[in-house]
Amino acid sequence: MTRAHVPLETVLGTGVAVLVLWALSFGVSYVPMGAASLAVALGIAALKAVLVALFFMELVRETLSVKITMIGAVAMVMTLIAFMVADIATRDTPPLLVPGARSEVAGH
Repeated sequence: MTRAHVPLETVLGTGVAVLVLWALSFGVSYVPMGAASLAVALGIAALKAVLVALFFMELVRETLSVKITMIGAVAMVMTLIAFMVADIATRDTPPLLVPGARSEVAGH
């Protein structure tokens, strides 16, 4: 089965877009945004990952079964991340002293 490859202009345009997003993420790292900086950095990284997957890995031209497999893999990773976040968010606070450690209180 012969398939046409992604045109060179598309590959070069995608490469330029990834480099522009890299420069954007570098520049944004110097902007004080507080808690939003992590979300912005992850958003830019996700956009770069989508561009690489679609055009450099040529998922745009793949069959439906390959696309469904990729979606399933991403869904599994997101599920594992969700379970990890839920596990960490629902843990009790750790004890102040390690069990078996000596107390530093004077007289004891």
